[in-house]
Amino acid sequence: MRYVHLSTLLAAFMASPAAALLTDQEPLNNTIETAPIQMSIPAIENVATADSGLLTFKTGGGDLDYIGISGLLAGDIVNLSTTPLGDPPALETPDTIAGLFSAAGAMECLGDDAYNNDLDPVPTGFGSLCRVDIPADGAYFVGITGFSAEPFDGSHFEEGLYSVTVTVTRLPEPGMMLQLASGALGLAAAQARRRRASR
Repeated sequence: MRYVHLSTLLAAFMASPAAALLTDQEPLNNTIETAPIQMSIPAIENVATADSGLLTFKTGGGDLDYIGISGLLAGDIVNLSTTPLGDPPALETPDTIAGLFSAAGAMECLGDDAYNNDLDPVPTGFGSLCRVDIPADGAYFVGITGFSAEPFDGSHFEEGLYSVTVTVTRLPEPGMMLQLASGALGLAAAQARRRRASR
């Protein structure tokens, strides 16, 4: 019974929070300074939090969309991707550029074309992919804009619907990994002793 209880606790410890819906909150999400926090990362270790939603570049282009994330810690891994939905089934419009920014506006990562696009017979990959380890605790902002020579200045003509998915992975502290490993070894040794005793 003791082993069942421990495995239940480990399963709960490693469970991922439920996903939330990211929304296009125009005109608030056009700047980092006014973008609302839409993701809050729980203050526990060894979790993966994934949120997604549909956003739109307004007609005429020039739109910037920002999504705030609170509760990030140094070492968290943020993975963000976009999928153009403006021209099914080609999925090439709008052509996005995605990045992650600190609250002060410093760019932590930038992703343009994601070339591993198997949805198109001739992959062009106009969705975006960006992955980064967070350098310091704090709030960060996912930014999405349309393709242009100068990313994130709003001078683009892309318009239409796209999806965005943001995943945050928090790994356990090295000390916790050692504790889990020693606990697993202890359980294995106890089971081995029990098997020998029952022979």
